[in-house]
Amino acid sequence: MKIDNIQDKIIEEFAQFSDKAHRFPYFRKLIQIGNDLEPIPKDELDKEHEVKAASKSNIWVKAKLMNNKVFFTAESDNAISKGLIGLLLRVFSGSTPREIINTHLYFLSEINMYERLNKEWLDDLLAIIQKIKLLTAKLQVLEISRNDMADAV
Repeated sequence: MKIDNIQDKIIEEFAQFSDKAHRFPYFRKLIQIGNDLEPIPKDELDKEHEVKAASKSNIWVKAKLMNNKVFFTAESDNAISKGLIGLLLRVFSGSTPREIINTHLYFLSEINMYERLNKEWLDDLLAIIQKIKLLTAKLQVLEISRNDMADAV
């Protein structure tokens, strides 16, 4: 499965930061991943795509379905949250809705993400995952509806 291969690569990338002494390089790597994201144009940062997180970060995620694969774009005004988004989009973007919805994100435990994040960033992470899966489910339902309508004609 493609998603598992991507998760395994991320685990390899972060293996050098397994020691707690590597806290700053770990977060530097995370920020770098966020900086590599293609930004969403400012005029497209709307309430529909906003991630409802408990933190003070502003986060947006957009999704589109092409050839039964979901592609995401995202934005955040917080460097760590943007890095979290970058990791998740690497895992999910370009996968089928079924793969996304059924994915177990084991890489987060393997790279000690849960232990390294403070409560606000952990809330951001969980809210981003929830938004990705919700957008994916909506796209899948719309696609099924379109196919049903086309079959009926």
